[in-house]
Amino acid sequence: MIRIVTLDRVDPTDLAFLTRTLYQAFGLGTEHSGERPIPAGAERKDGRLDAIGLLREVAPLRTFADDKVLYIVGAPLALPAGPLGEPPCWGFAEYNKDRATITTHNLPPRGVTETSIENHRRRLAREAIHAIGHLWDLHHCYDARCAMHPSWSTSLAPNPEMDLCAFCREKSERKIRLAKT
Repeated sequence: MIRIVTLDRVDPTDLAFLTRTLYQAFGLGTEHSGERPIPAGAERKDGRLDAIGLLREVAPLRTFADDKVLYIVGAPLALPAGPLGEPPCWGFAEYNKDRATITTHNLPPRGVTETSIENHRRRLAREAIHAIGHLWDLHHCYDARCAMHPSWSTSLAPNPEMDLCAFCREKSERKIRLAKT
């Protein structure tokens, strides 16, 4: 089961689109499991949220073995600086574990036209698939059309696909079949 938890307001029609898309991508039941407040300890002095601290501090959600939880925030996320500086952060997943977070901050604006709403929803779904893919042990993919291609890549199209390539789809399906529940 994939459980979506919102830490900021997300339009209900966007959530409905997201649950359908995640079900199509992974073949697992997907539901909105409610809202939680943003943990006070996750906010940094610059107004961004510490992505790792957020997952560590957020109020727990009752889950079963192999459930995956995706937290959605509206504020920008930050990761610790590495040898090359601070990496761009569209989201963070506890690789091959059970929790991930994504931000709507970097998505195309959700305007009032059908095109802007569709672009926003498709990018939201792509980022969610990407984060959930990391939870199912998927690495970044070289195929720029795959949802597992890095979000920060310069080869990513302005309105990228929200599907997994055949290789990533098969790997995720194999991991899901081997799951405990």
